Amino acid sequence: MEEGRGKRRSLRVPVHLDVRCDLADGSTIKAKIINLGTEGIFAKSVDPISPGDSITLEFLLPGTLNSIKLAGEVMYSRTQEGEQDSDEDFHVAGIKFIDLAEPYHTLIRDYTLKMLDNEEILRDGGILHVLDDIRNLPPSDRLKAYHVLIKKGSGPVG
Repeated sequence: MEEGRGKRRSLRVPVHLDVRCDLADGSTIKAKIINLGTEGIFAKSVDPISPGDSITLEFLLPGTLNSIKLAGEVMYSRTQEGEQDSDEDFHVAGIKFIDLAEPYHTLIRDYTLKMLDNEEILRDGGILHVLDDIRNLPPSDRLKAYHVLIKKGSGPVG
């Protein structure tokens, strides 16, 4: 189970997005966002990011033309052994957004809610994880998420 999952107050959905992480020392790390929510991201890279690092993130949401650029703080990180297709170790990090302002908050929230309509997200992400995240949402977002799931479940049985 991902670290911090039970403490979330936002829905996180699996994604595969490129993100540029600019560190305070001027260095840049290229990473992949593994999941995304209005509170932060879970990212994977070949370069380590240390807990406590303040970083600037920049990424593009599918279906938008403008890049999202915002501040974040690394809450935790760890090294993981290489996957089957690569014997190279990689690093994962949980990054919390700092002062996520409009319109980025709305863009990310709407994107994550829209992803609830994706069958693979529910299957691969696990419906129980999704429901756990939804339970912690603010009431108006929780209601929107439940409506998406109810509408999805009311289709033809087949």
